[in-house]
Amino acid sequence: MLRILRKYTVSIIAVCALIIFIIWWSQGRGFDDQAMAGVPEYKDAGGQSMLEEESYYSKLEPSFLKYYESMQSEGVTDTKGINLVIPASLYSDIAGTGASKQTGIGKEMGESLVLSEEDSWVEYTVDIPQDGFYQMGMTYYAMEGKRSSVLRDLRIDGKYPFIQAKKLEFMRMWKEAGPVWKDNQGNEFNPRQEEVSGWQYADFRDSESKVYEPLRFHLTQGKHTIRMTAIREPAAIGELRIFSPVHMETYADVEKSYKEKGYKDSKRQLIKVQAESAVIKSSPTLRRIENRDPATEPFNQQGVGLNTFGGSSWRSGGQWAEWSFEAPESGLYEIGIRNGSWFLDGIPVQRKILIDGKVPFQELNAVNFEYSGNWQLKKLGGSGGEPYSFYLEKGKHTLRMEVQVGALGQIFENVQSVSQRMSMLNREIILYTGTNPDPNRDWELGRNVPNLVQRLHMMARDLDDSIHIMYELGVRQGSSQISPLGIARDQLLNMAAEPDTIPGRLKQMSDTQTSLGTWINGLSQQALQLDYFVIKSKDEAWPKVNAGWFSKTMTSAHDFLLSFSKDYRGVGNVYDNDKTLDVWVSYGRDWAAIIKQLADEDFTANTGIKVNINVIPAGDKNKLLLSTTTGLQPDLALGVDGQVPIDFAIRNALVNLNKFPDYAETAGRFRPGALIPYKYNGGDYALPENQNFNMLFYRKDIMEQLGVTKIPDTWEDVMDLIPLLQQKGMDFYYPHAPLNPDLAINEFSPFLYQNGGDYYKEDGKSSNLSSPEAMQAFKMWTGLFTNFKINKDANFYNRFRTGEMPIGIADYSTYVLLSTAAPELTGWWGMKPMPGIKQADGQINRSTGGLAQTAIIFQQSDKQENAWKFVKWWTSADVQEQFGTELEALLGVEARWNTANVEALKRLPWPTEDIDSILEQWNWFKERQIVLGGYYTTRTVANTWNEIVLNGKNQREAIEDGVIAIDKELNKKREEFGLDTAADPSKNGEGGKDK
Repeated sequence: MLRILRKYTVSIIAVCALIIFIIWWSQGRGFDDQAMAGVPEYKDAGGQSMLEEESYYSKLEPSFLKYYESMQSEGVTDTKGINLVIPASLYSDIAGTGASKQTGIGKEMGESLVLSEEDSWVEYTVDIPQDGFYQMGMTYYAMEGKRSSVLRDLRIDGKYPFIQAKKLEFMRMWKEAGPVWKDNQGNEFNPRQEEVSGWQYADFRDSESKVYEPLRFHLTQGKHTIRMTAIREPAAIGELRIFSPVHMETYADVEKSYKEKGYKDSKRQLIKVQAESAVIKSSPTLRRIENRDPATEPFNQQGVGLNTFGGSSWRSGGQWAEWSFEAPESGLYEIGIRNGSWFLDGIPVQRKILIDGKVPFQELNAVNFEYSGNWQLKKLGGSGGEPYSFYLEKGKHTLRMEVQVGALGQIFENVQSVSQRMSMLNREIILYTGTNPDPNRDWELGRNVPNLVQRLHMMARDLDDSIHIMYELGVRQGSSQISPLGIARDQLLNMAAEPDTIPGRLKQMSDTQTSLGTWINGLSQQALQLDYFVIKSKDEAWPKVNAGWFSKTMTSAHDFLLSFSKDYRGVGNVYDNDKTLDVWVSYGRDWAAIIKQLADEDFTANTGIKVNINVIPAGDKNKLLLSTTTGLQPDLALGVDGQVPIDFAIRNALVNLNKFPDYAETAGRFRPGALIPYKYNGGDYALPENQNFNMLFYRKDIMEQLGVTKIPDTWEDVMDLIPLLQQKGMDFYYPHAPLNPDLAINEFSPFLYQNGGDYYKEDGKSSNLSSPEAMQAFKMWTGLFTNFKINKDANFYNRFRTGEMPIGIADYSTYVLLSTAAPELTGWWGMKPMPGIKQADGQINRSTGGLAQTAIIFQQSDKQENAWKFVKWWTSADVQEQFGTELEALLGVEARWNTANVEALKRLPWPTEDIDSILEQWNWFKERQIVLGGYYTTRTVANTWNEIVLNGKNQREAIEDGVIAIDKELNKKREEFGLDTAADPSKNGEGGKDK
């Protein structure tokens, strides 16, 4: 034994050292909960920035929590016993257009007031009998619109009392249009969703549910005007209610009243309500989802079974769903919910629970569903574990659950405040050091930036307080969800200890702000998955929640064996005959399922042509390439990246679509510039399905505060605006992807096309980047970064939210983000066509592109005519509209379909102002030509930017070197495929290599 130990001594020591190192490293990755020990607490206001008065933050209304705290500090209290009801038709003033009285809406209401257009408004004059806090609400009827929730803002005496009053949200109602349907493989699919029309009542609440109770408004005794303005969607108002704040009873009060009324326990009753069978919900995106745990009910062993509800789609504050059940006898019951709360590491999520339309008692206003990696049975009860009793009369009842984020509201405000103060501190430092400070110089920031250390300590204190509030909510120490706060706090403390290091850490500070913004956005998503509800008598046992290890093992084994015989690529009904079209789809399964459903119900029903849909990974060019070389390619493919068709066309693998007599008519559905990348040697080899586009995004509130009355239309306007922004510590954003040449060329294209240039001449035989137009384009593009010093690397979405970059160029994905993940900015940002260059005739050339996905037909298909019929059907306006509508209903606004069909785009539920801007931009849509060896152009454009901006190289020299390399590669590739070439400008060196 000793001999063995001696032999392996070095190895044993090495292993032990490695273990010790791993333990030390793991501990070092965390953060110290005692980090604030010894850090002073500051009582004065010395933590303010010298830019505070100039900052747009100081000009914004306070948040509700700050407003409420301020009013309370002034002695304002809740009123009692007041309930004012104002019929909506008794207004004092209305807008000239878009606002009108109507009768008979929904049959349940007499005369009502309809706001049918954006920016229409109605105003009421009310006589308030007593000074104090009031709550408000209204009855409303969501009218036919664009399927979104109704948004209104509220002014009292001409002013917003707090930020939340700028966006009051009123939900629509939705239900399943029919039963779940199954394909011939045994898989279940969600039915279509349809809207339920009807009058509803809603209190005025924080639209993100970050405040537990309805909003309180301080009204003094006397007359006041209340104006409501339409932000989104038409709706009727039945009556406005202003009342004293409602104080809910506690469970102890309710339990006492049960005893006083003599309510008895029900006997031997157990009711199970399957959560996937919600009868009504606030959004069509709330739907059934699959869970493969064998204890989940019902369980589909042979295929996809949609046996649970919610999940990641049921996450946003205010979203609700309702279930119905029947109590077999009157009496007291207990309620439990089988749930999966595994979406936020270590953090509980909350729901408000209503029974028969009311929160029974205070404790159900915010019910915690603790984090766990397994299914749990949440027994609605007190902290001691004793279940609550609920009195139910015999007969039908409803149970509603609504996403509640109130527990995190104060934390989010603290963190957002820190991010804003970091932004102002960053701007102060840049005003002193410049954007690229010398990290080796002693900047003496402690002396030149007022109260620097104190401000850093105060920000760290706020983050530390937020961490400890999280602990009080039941979040376990070490949760990855708390790490961003701990890391940011420690960075601030480190900067306070070593202020001389701050100039070299400005990017770190900026990255920390981004991290905090992402953290807030992530934790706002309070997802929860439900299996079933149990409503039972006290004398009945709770059901078993989780399957045993044997059952789980057998299910896993069964699924593994099934994978050998089941084709998981297929979607919907699968047909096995020679006449069936084989379509490969490079989208997600949800997208493919909708395509399949539409094809079966419409295309096959009208043409008799059956279709098999198979899913391939998005952007997987290799699968298509391998299928071509092996002769196993499909008849056609959808979702193919825009640069792929020409690669296949060159190899004679695709059908030339213009051989079909009605090609020109079909191509007329799209902008001519969108078809350029799919042309080769006189042929047309693809049709666009969707397309990306760049737009100008801007903050309306900040532009107003800066006195900017005209949003830039030209690049000259932009260059006039940038100095004003930078004087205020803000910046303009233009995208730059330093590590992605494919994106870099798209960033250059607008400047090239707007200056009248092009990438190639002689039909793609040689580069045109040395032309005067291209030279001017490079000068404008790189000049933004060299002359105007705009940020080269920034997260525009986060900086736009914080106000650091209140204006910039971004693509369609940013529109989706701002529409879905920046609710606090709703109504306060706008979108315009991107800036351009004024032409001699006065027009502004706004040309830009946006390569996206396409539909192609393969040359080896023996069903080319039928494949063309499918492509025509799929790209038609009616089908594109229906697909976009179904997709948005299933996945929400974040999945809005940016169809390339112009007519279909107009029909989709875009806000009027946005669609007008998009269509104006599309008038200038122009994509670049795809040519043999074109990858070298992409690479050269990116390298040229690096040489000029980062390395300071002379522009003409950098461009001409690149053009020589491009021409060599173009000639090389054309020779390889037997095509005629342009004269080689240089015989020196070697061309680039093919990928």
